[in-house]
Amino acid sequence: TSMAKAFRVLGYNNVHDHTEHFSYNLENYQRIYEGTATEELFREMYEDVDAVTDTPACLFWDSILREFPDAKVILTVRDSANAWSTSMVNTCRYFTTQNWYSGGHWYSPLVPYLSKTAATVRYVYSHICYYITGMDIIQVGDVTSSDPPIGYSMICFKNRYTQHNAAVQALVPSHQLLVYNVKEGWGPLCEFLGKEVPEEPFPNENVSHKKSGYVASIHEVLVMDYSLRAEREVKRSLCWMLMTTVTSGIAGYWLVNRHAARSPTLIVGSVADSLKWVSKPLLSIFR
Repeated sequence: TSMAKAFRVLGYNNVHDHTEHFSYNLENYQRIYEGTATEELFREMYEDVDAVTDTPACLFWDSILREFPDAKVILTVRDSANAWSTSMVNTCRYFTTQNWYSGGHWYSPLVPYLSKTAATVRYVYSHICYYITGMDIIQVGDVTSSDPPIGYSMICFKNRYTQHNAAVQALVPSHQLLVYNVKEGWGPLCEFLGKEVPEEPFPNENVSHKKSGYVASIHEVLVMDYSLRAEREVKRSLCWMLMTTVTSGIAGYWLVNRHAARSPTLIVGSVADSLKWVSKPLLSIFR
């Protein structure tokens, strides 16, 4: 995102953006959403981190602030709730149509059952999307047929944006808070952080009219370690299923032919036994 790149330009070397959250703390966020972790986990996760931006961390800004009570908070805003909502719809459209674990492959509906990592990613993303939009956009069907897509409520988008901003401004001490639009450039940001204004232009990563910025960062996330790990798990499961199916077919054919001279009752019994044998490895894949 623009803010993550701006922080790095200003000398904050260890910045956790969307990509880093999923690469380093995917399982931790699963624990958080499951309710099996305490807020102290945020301190463990971000003790040595200079700045955190983007989801899912920004959704837990209040928990993080309680663990780091002296932290400075920057609330980034758009020109209007409608502008933010339109940008989010474009991002969600790309997300739901391009992610290998939510669409694009004949086996996509099975991916959460084929890969533990993919199941965790889907679980965390579902909670993120519900918090941001009030909907589980991963479950939305055709997102290309209309604008906004069917199943996307612009009312929910706008309400979430307004509620989030109002909560931050009401609860964060004023001396620790900067309400900031990236269009304002380096000035307000550098003054708030006590940094010199850099010579290079302020990064403009989130440009809604082209595939860049946040949308590009999502594409980057898809080739990160956790994503590649999940893809390997999926391919391994599919190969195992294929091998099991072929082996089962051969074994079943052999058993049927071997007992062809027996009575129909014996043949049925043999086929039933072979199917029972075949089902065991298939069931193990989906556990």
